[in-house]
Amino acid sequence: MRYPARPAPTHRNRRNSAALPRRLAVTVVLAMASTTVLVTGTATPAFAGSLVSPGWAVSQTAPGTLGVDYSYTFTTASSSELDSVTMTVPAGTTGSPAVGTVRPAPLAGGGAVSRSGGTLTYSFSPAMVAAGTTVSIEITGLANTSAAGSYTSAIATVDAGTPVDSGLTPPVSLSGAALVSPRWAVSDTAPGATGVDYTYTFTTASSSELDSVTMTVPAGTSGSPAVGTVRPAPLAGGGAVSRSGGTLTYSFSPAMVAAGTTVSIEITGLANTSAAGSYTSAIATVDAGTPVDSGITPAVSFPGTLTLASPSSLAWTAQENGLNQSTVDDVPADQQLTVSDSSGTGSGWEVTVSATTFSSGSHTLPDTGRLEFNGSTSSLIGAAPSAACVGSCVLPVDATAYPVVIDTAASSPDAFTIYDASAGAGTGVVALGGPGAAHPIGWWIQVPASAYAGSYTSTLTLTLVSGP
Repeated sequence: MRYPARPAPTHRNRRNSAALPRRLAVTVVLAMASTTVLVTGTATPAFAGSLVSPGWAVSQTAPGTLGVDYSYTFTTASSSELDSVTMTVPAGTTGSPAVGTVRPAPLAGGGAVSRSGGTLTYSFSPAMVAAGTTVSIEITGLANTSAAGSYTSAIATVDAGTPVDSGLTPPVSLSGAALVSPRWAVSDTAPGATGVDYTYTFTTASSSELDSVTMTVPAGTSGSPAVGTVRPAPLAGGGAVSRSGGTLTYSFSPAMVAAGTTVSIEITGLANTSAAGSYTSAIATVDAGTPVDSGITPAVSFPGTLTLASPSSLAWTAQENGLNQSTVDDVPADQQLTVSDSSGTGSGWEVTVSATTFSSGSHTLPDTGRLEFNGSTSSLIGAAPSAACVGSCVLPVDATAYPVVIDTAASSPDAFTIYDASAGAGTGVVALGGPGAAHPIGWWIQVPASAYAGSYTSTLTLTLVSGP
């Protein structure tokens, strides 16, 4: 006799603890190709590479200002396990540094910062970081040096005391006063969106002749920037824009600008970073290369997605023999789930399943202990399904105990967690199980000896939930 369970797929994405159910209907056995990519750890390189587009920005550029935030950005050149990043600061920098926003999520785990002389060291739980990863580290609670000047920062990624990549940022000038109400806005917040307009607004604090304004953008921003609408009119004359790494520079014909002037600068033709997250922008007005006023904007959020790919049906076959039976779904395509987490929250996730009572006409199978889920298609062992990166990812840390026993119910069945990723893990695209994996997903059904012959059906609902 045959006991299929067919899912009628429904995709519903849910973020911030909202469910992403995928219902499985019963008569069709899905036959689809399944690809599993296994990515193993990469050893720390024996040589240091050069960071891509290293940069630093300050929330206030006035010398001696207290309570200032320093933001450091770069893109890694090497794949390596990392446990810290060092960043130099100008001589005379003081304060009580604390950790602000850090991206991506794996570098935020266990984050702490210390200052020794002219060097900040940001330390975190060891994490594998792929080449080409964009990193942003915000350190709060600093006090600018009292010496006006133009300062660079030397940044280095470190693994167990050994530098991996390093680079020197463009200089930041400490001078002038604080902009009033600096802000930025984007026309499309989708990560990776192209043809996007960025608009920067602020009110000047000082009266000065100006010839340019600089505005930082998230690491990974690209495109061909062009000048849109600029106000007031004196700042629009001869306007042109250029991008160097993570900084836009809007240049114009020198103009005298009074304190209290409201400015709006629109830059078109940009492509958003592909990394979801919340991003600020450091803005500075400039006269002949010397900053006049500066400030850092509130953050703009670039939200990502959290999705689950699962089989559209499950099927089992058992022969009536008068004995209790355990049988597994042996369809290769049913032996894998794929989770894609580009949400940028680093909250982790969990996959749950619920199932209605298996029924065939007037006959049903008992609800208690009807299904079991594990990482084997040969036995009901307590093994977790294999987890592998599809491209670049941070592998999940799973705390689920296996096998997972799943009870059914005629209505409103309970949901059972079948896999989970702790906070800071499971980002990127992760394949769970797979027909070629050491531990493929095993969907098992328990058929009692008392079952009547027939074709039994059930509706299974798989749900992906944000958060551990």
